[in-house]
Amino acid sequence: LSYFLAGKIDESRLRIRPPDFHREMGAELLAGKKVASVDPGRRQVACDDGTRLDYDRLLIATGAAARLPSNIPGGVDGVFVLRSIADAKAILAGIDGARNAVVLGGGLVGMKTAFALAHRGLRVTVVVRSAHVLSRMIDAEAARIVEGRLRENGIEVLTGTDVTSVEKSGTKLAAAKTENGKTLPCDILIAAKGVEPNKQLVAGTGIELRTGIVTNSRLQTSLENIYAAGDVAETFDIATEQHDVNALWTCAVQQGKIAGLNMVGQTREYDGAIGMNSINFPGADLISFGVVRPAQDAGYEVLLDNRTQAGIYRKVVLKDNRIKGLILVNRIDSAGVLLSLLGRKIDVGGFKDELLNERFNYAQVLGHSGRDEWQRYWNAGHAVRS
Repeated sequence: LSYFLAGKIDESRLRIRPPDFHREMGAELLAGKKVASVDPGRRQVACDDGTRLDYDRLLIATGAAARLPSNIPGGVDGVFVLRSIADAKAILAGIDGARNAVVLGGGLVGMKTAFALAHRGLRVTVVVRSAHVLSRMIDAEAARIVEGRLRENGIEVLTGTDVTSVEKSGTKLAAAKTENGKTLPCDILIAAKGVEPNKQLVAGTGIELRTGIVTNSRLQTSLENIYAAGDVAETFDIATEQHDVNALWTCAVQQGKIAGLNMVGQTREYDGAIGMNSINFPGADLISFGVVRPAQDAGYEVLLDNRTQAGIYRKVVLKDNRIKGLILVNRIDSAGVLLSLLGRKIDVGGFKDELLNERFNYAQVLGHSGRDEWQRYWNAGHAVRS
């Protein structure tokens, strides 16, 4: 959506599937209907138009909704979120004649939106509550590189503060006030403060809920014939070894496949999610996944290649000689093999000193683990990509 907002792609490239996808798959698509409630006792879902549909097995894949902070009033002309094609089109309509934009939030959506608006010629200010941008994805040292690239591209970054209120001229947005006393003139404000899982549909059904809908390794909820996948599902995280919502497209795709196979009787186990993110913009290619800011005195080991002056930062986090996370800035070629080692829980003790070598690849892993190890991966059907 951010590339569409920047004018780099057209709307046709936003759609994942062709228009006839469901028909080709032999599935009936009920477009324009919204499920209002789920009745597990009757094994039915009720739509808001009164339609009732029976099910043997049900998948909840309702995703998540963009979070609008409570101190930003709704209905103000100029306040937006970016979650859908409709949102992007509304922002594009609002840009006409606008000069100043404020992006509220320093996550991936906020960063990409800031660059898109700057590309459109707006003066952009990013307001970040945390001490640095991308705080859930990288550490302070890596953020120093990213924030430098933002400023080089004309984007102002205010960290450690938040927008407390907005000013209007009639119904139209005029300015945003921050808690440190700044008044930022703005015609456009984009709230990029994360998402909330759309779990309201199953409230009161007996399905276990925490941050999202709790699932087991087969993506079943606490009701065995109801499954959940995607941004609404709470699953096992391989790196943290805890259950959480990883609201990422890659996780949603894999979870959907696993849930679908189990729903038709082909038993499959979901190994778990990995919180992985990537972003590229002028002067910074960045990939991170897993544990990036390990707690002290928790048994973690950190390997570091810190060349922030040259725009290079590489960090690998280990625990018990197994990779638990990493940050790569501007030297990202080894990301695939490092992710593979994390996912397979490989003991890297015999070659951990080579992990930050810019030419590190799977051939070096083979040199330590041997051909038998490779054959085992191959027979298991795993593809290794460096």
